[in-house]
Amino acid sequence: MLRKILRSSRLMGLGLFLLIFIFALTTGVGAAGKAAPDFTLPDILSGKDYSLSQFKGKVVLINFITFFCMPCREEMPDLNEIYKEYKGQGLQVLGIGLSSDPVQLRFLVKQIGLDYPLLAGNDKVGKAYDNVELVPTTFIIDKQGNIAHKILGARKKADFIKLIQPLL
Repeated sequence: MLRKILRSSRLMGLGLFLLIFIFALTTGVGAAGKAAPDFTLPDILSGKDYSLSQFKGKVVLINFITFFCMPCREEMPDLNEIYKEYKGQGLQVLGIGLSSDPVQLRFLVKQIGLDYPLLAGNDKVGKAYDNVELVPTTFIIDKQGNIAHKILGARKKADFIKLIQPLL
């Protein structure tokens, strides 16, 4: 009987450890508090260069995507709405397309009707941001230029707003 209790408590402990580990992975606990790496990347529509440093003093949401990522496409309209609603309060949204043809990304911007810039990303920026491998991956940068949140996977509009509002 005692063995069963010990075994089940070990399993519960292991289950709790796995749950905490998975939560840390999906919320990006390890990235929070670090200075966000600066970058300069061109907008896929205008060719204009954007740098993270030009938005110091604003909250910046950086959303890494690829053209073929369906969850990315599903959350982009929500991010566009958030951008339109909160840009007057100091929010900047930047999309960064990784491993995607700029022609395809231009089509996507026009199809969705994005108002925020979608930048042509590269391996260097993906590596600088914790080796982005899963898309969508979103970073929320505070006004001081530090990573406040790292989010792996798609989220709903309300989830993003809960993270952004306290930073504005």
